[in-house]
Amino acid sequence: MVTHFVLALVLAAWAPRIPQVRSDLGLSDGELGLALLGGPVGALATLWAAGALVRRLGSRRMVVASLGGYCVAGTLLAVVSGVASLFAVLAVWCALSGALDIASNAQAAMIEELFGRRIMMTVHAAWTGGALVGAGLGAGAAALDLPLGLQTALLGAAGLAAALPATRWMLDGDHAVAAPRASPRGHRRSAELRASVRWVVPFVPLCVVAFASFLGEGIAADWSAVYLTDVTGASPGLAGVGLVAYMTCMLGVRLVGDRVVEAHGVRRTIRPLALAAGVVFACALVLGGTAAGTALGIVGFAVLGAGLACVVPAAFSEAGRRATRAGAPAGPAIALVGSLGYAGWLAGPPLIGGVAELVGLRTTMWAVVGLTCAIAALTGVLATASSPTPPDSLARPDSPVPPGPDSPVPPPTTASLPPATTSASAAG
Repeated sequence: MVTHFVLALVLAAWAPRIPQVRSDLGLSDGELGLALLGGPVGALATLWAAGALVRRLGSRRMVVASLGGYCVAGTLLAVVSGVASLFAVLAVWCALSGALDIASNAQAAMIEELFGRRIMMTVHAAWTGGALVGAGLGAGAAALDLPLGLQTALLGAAGLAAALPATRWMLDGDHAVAAPRASPRGHRRSAELRASVRWVVPFVPLCVVAFASFLGEGIAADWSAVYLTDVTGASPGLAGVGLVAYMTCMLGVRLVGDRVVEAHGVRRTIRPLALAAGVVFACALVLGGTAAGTALGIVGFAVLGAGLACVVPAAFSEAGRRATRAGAPAGPAIALVGSLGYAGWLAGPPLIGGVAELVGLRTTMWAVVGLTCAIAALTGVLATASSPTPPDSLARPDSPVPPGPDSPVPPPTTASLPPATTSASAAG
């Protein structure tokens, strides 16, 4: 949880300093856009590799290594001198942030499976809270004209001091893998390809849901202020309230999400929230040109934050659960869902911009309503492996619980796993 908070805190504090960096370097909008592309490039590159690294090193070691690198690499933003150096620093920095994100989520999934308690939404609430605090600190530092190097050094040192001691209590054991059986090279490659395809297929529905949710999150982050300004006529200061309302509601729902899901199940929690977000956002779009358009728009983004709050954490939990119950570590599964989902975050804003050029922003934003409806229809895939299994000491072997999408089922025994996976750790 601490690592999620630090991850978001340091990263979000950078955003309010971007205008100053552009001014200091004398960059045009096009040059700035090219330089900022380094962040997504680095993050996506490491997301694909992070799963394999977690498998080999273990999520705890990955957290320690990437946390140190992430907090130190941020200080390099103070010494960039142009487009190329800014692109390179952001690529390295966001690559380390992606590795830290995957390893931290793998730890959360392993804790869920080991102790039989949902915590993924709570740790993602820590991320949202860190983002809110970081954005405020960054804005305050910009207002005080605090040197960027001093800001990144202070936040990096504080992040290390807060998060590094917490890694002592993290779990080990999610990096054991079975040794491959000896076979001719051609047969081995063919078998590995078939095994890879079989491994990916169960996670495809989770990737689709995560993609849709990240798509909506990216649209809200990049287009909420523009929508409120251009469509409803809000002032620039008031337009920023839409994103604050969105993130605040997301934080609130995530703080209670684990307990609500444990009490009512994934589908009965996420589906009503997603449908409510779609209905309220649709009303805001219909009445966007009226006198109440700005207020309704802010409410629409607030409810959208609540509607999307639990989707990605639930997808990560389900990915980790499916992997561990198959005798594999959670890291690669979470990396797969996270990388394809994050592609939605990257694709959403430019897609909205391109379509808005053709049909207008107000019409284009109806895509958000479609996304929430699609998520509501697909919530069943977030619960197919059931809830986390409680520890043996808490279970009642004389009272088995029949499996269901929202009820616990016993994990597979070693005897039920294929020979090639019996030596793999079931914790991820």
